[in-house]
Amino acid sequence: MKARKTEWALAVLFMLLVTAFFASGCKGKDSAAASSSAAGSGGTTITYLMWGEPTRTGSMQRLADAFHQKYPNVTVDIDNAGDNFGVKFNTLVAAGTPPDAALVNELFGAGLYSNGFYENIYSNIQNDKDFLNNTYNKIADPVKSPFTMSANEVFALPTMNYVTLLFYNKDMFDAAGLSYPDESWDWNTFRENAKKLTIRQGNNTTQYGTFFTRLIVYEQSWFFSNGVEIISQDRSHTDIGTPAGIESFKTMQAIIHTDKSAPIPDTTGGAQVSNISFDTGKVAMQLFGAWMIPPYATLPFNWGVSSVPKGPKGIVPAAFPNGMGVGKGSKNNSAAFDWVKFCTTEEGQLIIAEEGLAQPTLESVMNSPAFANASKQADMNIVKRELLRSQGPNAVARWAAIGGDNDSYINSALDRIMIYNENVDSVIKEIVPGIDKILSEVSQGKVN
Repeated sequence: MKARKTEWALAVLFMLLVTAFFASGCKGKDSAAASSSAAGSGGTTITYLMWGEPTRTGSMQRLADAFHQKYPNVTVDIDNAGDNFGVKFNTLVAAGTPPDAALVNELFGAGLYSNGFYENIYSNIQNDKDFLNNTYNKIADPVKSPFTMSANEVFALPTMNYVTLLFYNKDMFDAAGLSYPDESWDWNTFRENAKKLTIRQGNNTTQYGTFFTRLIVYEQSWFFSNGVEIISQDRSHTDIGTPAGIESFKTMQAIIHTDKSAPIPDTTGGAQVSNISFDTGKVAMQLFGAWMIPPYATLPFNWGVSSVPKGPKGIVPAAFPNGMGVGKGSKNNSAAFDWVKFCTTEEGQLIIAEEGLAQPTLESVMNSPAFANASKQADMNIVKRELLRSQGPNAVARWAAIGGDNDSYINSALDRIMIYNENVDSVIKEIVPGIDKILSEVSQGKVN
């Protein structure tokens, strides 16, 4: 869980830095840093700024080496800033020396692009007909949508993807004599099985059927399958106040406080984690991202994955794509685009799959042995199926205040509903106007 947890901590930091940076009136220098020469080659060195655990640096270096074989005059300098990604990105932009390329988060990238951290690469994509027709157009729209601001604005290429899955503890299902989850499950089936899998000894619950996080981003599938957009497609309003949105909140609340088959979220464990979560062996089912497949490989129990339960709109898992963008003001724009493009093509995607960096964004790579053999516990055919029917978020600037920060409108509401059992109708009625006001301001250009 650490890699994704770090990513969200960084993403929140991004927006704080953006606000401070632009509020100070510091726009940076007019020109970006001149390109440097690759050692001994007389070529160009481009910088790629990323975050992630140190082990990911080696995997990215393999991509950089393969890229250099194809583009021998360009060398990629991998800079894994880890938890300091936001600070370093902000410092480089303020100094007028932006990274040539940088990793992009699917929800917070829109705010950074709007504030001048990433280039619009729409024309780069359109002018490269081979890449456009043979790669970009073959990536599913939900995976591209978080990096598409308008019909002619694209600020990143989706290079890595994840999807919400239903993780389940096979040992607990076997002990209870229950069939494993499958595509026939709806939310009622999920809820009833969660009750059956909850074990109490006196006043103590020793095993829970499921559990919830305290971040809306991880609970999106509850809303998507109910036909609810957290942010509308035209990015003008939120749909969480609709009857279907209210119903989604009430169902989660009832599983915790009425059924008591999920623990009250643990505030001491942070927004994402709990001292009672799937990896502790105390929870039978968990809706969470496919990025947990590699770290869960060492869990001391048997587990599997299935699709998220279906709602009125069917099975709609949430997509969590990450992208790579060109730094705003890079003097190596063409070389930087070649780099992010390479990581998006089948050649780069195969390396991403083999290294276990993420799930690929191209269906052709999902059919490869590298992807099929990525896990012994998770059926990767199921993962592929869910990737192909997933729905991405409608990203907007100022997402941090809407649903990104722990104290954002939606996440604060989740705490009030799931922890303190407040009236759902009243809580949501209270926050919707504030969210819609932010979206209105963003549409008018107030992006920080």
